Order: sequence, then C-alpha cells, then structure tokens
Amino acid sequence: MTATTKVQLGAATTVRKWYVDVNTGTLADPVWTGVFGVSNFKPSLSPTWKDTSDFDSGGDESSTSTSRKWELDFKVERKTQASDPTAYDPGQEALRLRAEHIGLLNSIGVRFYEMEPGGPRIEAFQGQAGVEWSPDGGAMADTDGVSVKLIGQGSRTAITHPDTVASVPVIYSFAPITGPAAGGTLVTIHGVGFTGAVAVGVTGVKFGANNATSFAFVDDDTIVAIAPAHAAGAVAVIVTNATGPSITGGTFTYV
Repeated sequence: MTATTKVQLGAATTVRKWYVDVNTGTLADPVWTGVFGVSNFKPSLSPTWKDTSDFDSGGDESSTSTSRKWELDFKVERKTQASDPTAYDPGQEALRLRAEHIGLLNSIGVRFYEMEPGGPRIEAFQGQAGVEWSPDGGAMADTDGVSVKLIGQGSRTAITHPDTVASVPVIYSFAPITGPAAGGTLVTIHGVGFTGAVAVGVTGVKFGANNATSFAFVDDDTIVAIAPAHAAGAVAVIVTNATGPSITGGTFTYV
C-alpha cells in the first residue's frame, strides 16, 4: 500500500461565496439576471435509496441510489435598488412573479456558482426549477425577509463557470444618481461580470462620452468611479472591457 499524499490546506471559503442567477429570457436566448440580497444559501442534492439486499449477503444489508432530487433553499432581504427606491431587485422580482403561478409558468431557469473573492471558480451548476416564495413576516421592528425554495425539475448539470467566460459587464444599479456638472461625485456601480472584466482588462468607465476621472474595483460586483465634469443633463453610465461595453444600466443626471 502507498502512503496518502497530504496537501497543505490554507484559508477556508465562506458560506457567502454563492451567487444565484435566474433566466429572465427564453431557453433558446437566455438572459441571466442576478438575485441579490441573498443569505442562508443552502444547495442540496438528495438521493432516493432502495433496499437491494438479497439472501447472498450473509446478513449485511445493501442499498442503491435510484434517483435524486436537487433544491436550493435561501433567504432574501427585500431591499430596494439604490438608484431607484421604488423598485425591488430584478432577480428577486422574477422569482416572486413565477411563484404566483402553477404549471409551466411556475418554472424558471437557474444557475448558481461560487464567487469567493480570490478563491476557486470550480462549482457551477444550472437547471430548471419550480419556485416557492414565502414572506417570513415578523415583529414591527423586523426587516422584510422572504424564504425562497427552488425545487429542481430534471437534472442539475455542471456548467462552465460563468466568470471564466469573457463577456461584457452588466450594470444593475449605481448610486448616487445625480451630481454637479463640475464633476467629482463618487459613484458606486453594482453589477456582474466585473471580475471577468478585470481578467480581460477593463478599458474604461464612462459617463456619457466622458471618461470617469478615476475608477477602482471594490469586489467581484462593485466598481467605484469619480464622475467627470459634464454639461447638465442625463447621461448613460457605461463600463467597457475587451469584449465590449455594458448594455444595461441607468442614467446619471448632472445638475
């Protein structure tokens, strides 16, 4: 027998490493929208065991896994968008609306993958799931939370990690949404694909046609930028990498 080769272990990964996206497009043309405000995320893959014991086992029982079921259980905080306090997170809303229906209309495409800052990009899965949406309720001083369960429909398949595929950045929100025409406003931009953007080299953050005075990456889904001077009016906020410019986002208003 050979001795076991031991690997020196380092830092542990965290529970908050998981990202969840839902498909707000079609099966043929998916549009992956992030679900934010997530906590207590628990993916599971549970087998169904059947007794396969026989008289030849000498009294030792035997079981065989004949099927399996996957689920995602997590909670979301019902937070509004920083750039629009009248609107909820788009990914959360997609789940809530599907949960209102039964049958085909209750089903949604989902993918989930690990995004530990500086950590592995290995676990990534995708599948179709039914949606349960259960507000937690609570006392007067509690915040509004919801328990979400996504129940697998068919197989949960391993996929190429989304963060290893070069793609344009996606902007979900930013704040503040207004600033003086003289520039100098510190704007925090939230979205996805920023880590991938770093890998291929971000070429710029623009406010309209003008480059940001400066910008920096906070984490996988956050950029902070200094708004440049610009004539009064509303302009698009755009993050561009080697793959191309972001195609989503709102407008920043110079006053």
